[in-house]
Parts: sequence; structure tokens; C-alpha cells
Amino acid sequence: MALTWIAALLAWEMAYRLIQWPAWQFPAPSHIIDALFELVGFKTALGAAMSAHWPSPGPEDGRRALAFTTLWDIPLLQGLAVTGVRLIIGFFASVFFGLLLGILMWRIRFLNGLFGPLFLGLQTLPSVCWVPLAVIIFGLQETGVLFVLVMGSCFAIAIGVRDGLRVIPPVYQKAGQMMGAKGWRMYRYVLLPASLPAMASSLRQGFSFAWRSLMGAELMFMAVRNHGLGYLLDFARSFGDVAQVLAIMILMIAIAMLVDRMVFARLERKIHERFGLLQG
Repeated sequence: MALTWIAALLAWEMAYRLIQWPAWQFPAPSHIIDALFELVGFKTALGAAMSAHWPSPGPEDGRRALAFTTLWDIPLLQGLAVTGVRLIIGFFASVFFGLLLGILMWRIRFLNGLFGPLFLGLQTLPSVCWVPLAVIIFGLQETGVLFVLVMGSCFAIAIGVRDGLRVIPPVYQKAGQMMGAKGWRMYRYVLLPASLPAMASSLRQGFSFAWRSLMGAELMFMAVRNHGLGYLLDFARSFGDVAQVLAIMILMIAIAMLVDRMVFARLERKIHERFGLLQG
């Protein structure tokens, strides 16, 4: 599979070298790499025309594309740090409210009938639709970005937790009652462990919603003081830098895939292994 992707990228690069279409319309992989390195202050010039000194950017450009005095001045590192802090705060808030609402809807039938269809509709609402409301309530502030993130992901987590708790066999609760588990002990020793597979899947789904919501919010909240990856994407768009737009988009995808595989997929697999839910 990896060889297939490498062959496709090489063919894409060779097509650019042979046809020489405008880089500002359809950049080659080398231009995207150049744009990504420029975000951290280096000029690689891999997309430059082939010459005896290729891929050197030339003595007049130097090895630095921009002069940064501190690490915080590097746009990409600043964007990653700001986006990461927002994601951690907003996702934990989404998990808290999502778990609380999901458990309440599972436990209280009236609340499920009242909020279940509403949450399902809110889950399907694109996260950017929350931006106008966030601007009216919070203004162009950091809290507005977090509001969009939470509203775009907590309902998906709540529905996932509710549906997961529904599949717990009733015999578990009856067995717990026969063994003397009542009140909070029923939740601590019976219902909570039995709901872990559902909660793991809900967290994984909630992260994908949270990431998309955050990227959309950062694109729209351009006036906030701290600039994340979404701001860098729109900044590149405003200058018509197609290569940098694609570079940031690829970076967003890579971060989401990395976190999903390294954190949530592993967590889900370990829990499923513990409960014997894996096939093969």
C-alpha cells in the first residue's frame, strides 16, 4: 500500500516536471513540501526548476525563509500549540457534558424522549452553523471557539453513550442486585465496567467531531488573539498560496489520523480485548 502511494506521488511530481503546469494552480508534491518547511522558517526550494544547484534555494535566499527570534514566532509551532490547547480543553468539556447527558437519557426515559430526537438533529448540524450564535453570545473571543467545539461534538458523544448503555444485558444489573450491589455500587462495579466498550467508541467518534468543529471554528474566528491551524489555512488562502493551503490540510489530516490511531484506536482495542469482543 505504501509503495502505491509513493508511486502515485512520484508520477504526480514527474507530470509536473514534464508538463510544467502553473504551480499556483496545481502544485506538485515538492511545492507542498516547500510550503510546509516555510511554516517553520526554512526554504527548501524542492519545487524549483531543475538546475546544477538544485535543490539549493540560492545564496541570495539563505537557508532561512523568515527570521524568527523565538520558537513561539514560528507560525506552525504556534498554530500547533494553540490548536492543541483548545482541543484538550474543549474535548474534555465535550466528554464531561456528553457522558452526563448520555447517562441521564439512558436512565430517565422522559429525558430520552425529550432530548433524544433533538440531540440527533443537533448532531447532524454542521459545526460552522454554531459560529454566528457564538459570535453574538461571546463575541470574537476564545470562549467562542471553545463553544463551537463543544456544541459540535458533545451531542454525538451523548448519543453514542446512550446507545451503548442500551445494549448492556439486563441480566448484569439483576446479577449485581443479587450480589448486593445497590446505589452507587451498582454503577461503580457493574454498569460502569459494562459500559466501557460503548464509551470507548463514543470517545473515538467524539474526537473526530471535535477536531472538525475546532478547524471550522478557527477558520471563522480570525480576529481572536491566538492563531491556530485554521487561521494559518485561511491566511494562506488570502494570499492565494495553493501549496501552503494543501500543506496545512495534509497536516490537519495527519494529526487527526495520528491521534486516532495512537490514542483512541488503542484504547478501544484494549477495552474490547478485555471484554473479549474482538473477533479473530
